[in-house]
Amino acid sequence: MHRCMYKAVAAGLAALLSSWVPNALAADVKESLSVVSGTNSSAASSQKKIDKLSGETRALLEEYRRLQDGVEYQAAYTRELEGLEQAQRIQIEELQRQIAQASITRQRIVPLMRSMADALEKFVVLDLPFHHEERINGVLLLKRRLNEADLSVSAKFRLLLEAYQLEQGYGSNIEAWRGPLEWQGEELSVEFLRIGRVALYFQSLDGANSGYWSGEQEQWLPLASEFNRDITQALRVARNQVAPQLLQLPMKAPGDAS
Repeated sequence: MHRCMYKAVAAGLAALLSSWVPNALAADVKESLSVVSGTNSSAASSQKKIDKLSGETRALLEEYRRLQDGVEYQAAYTRELEGLEQAQRIQIEELQRQIAQASITRQRIVPLMRSMADALEKFVVLDLPFHHEERINGVLLLKRRLNEADLSVSAKFRLLLEAYQLEQGYGSNIEAWRGPLEWQGEELSVEFLRIGRVALYFQSLDGANSGYWSGEQEQWLPLASEFNRDITQALRVARNQVAPQLLQLPMKAPGDAS
């Protein structure tokens, strides 16, 4: 639009000059105007090229910035992955150390558990003969379970602890139950009385005969009839038939032959 206006002005100016300027001067002016017009046309064309190049430059700059942002993001993501890999490597090393330690512990604890089971068996055999067969069978079953390959070490250790806790519990309570007893050549049905692991008594069902277990002689020995009433009362306490009370029971001291 500016170029058309300029052409119109130049044409008008050329007509005006031709009316009063000499022909030679008018020719020079026309030539100058023609040069200016050409220069302006060239400048306009150059400006278009500049505008086009400027647009392309801006597009390239935006593309570069986008790529640069992508590179920075990739670098940050790579650093994050490297940190995660390092943390995982440390965790793997710690797990490997724990596995190695667990293997060492397993190698040590398995023989220890077997030794503890053997000791428990000896203890039950030498202990007061209450529930004797049941307790010995329980220990033998425990020893078989400790040899099972498909049972975990933790499960074996739990079974061993349960057996020890069961035996430990016998030392802190009293108990009464009925069972058979070989006494003076006869098979009797009697009432047994256990006082922790301190003493073990029996009394016939009619209350006429009472006795106690002698660990030194490893046999049942009779008690004087004067103790029958005390044994009967202790049996009632053990069955929770009467309130707990002080029990007066005969007790043999170790090494006392009387």
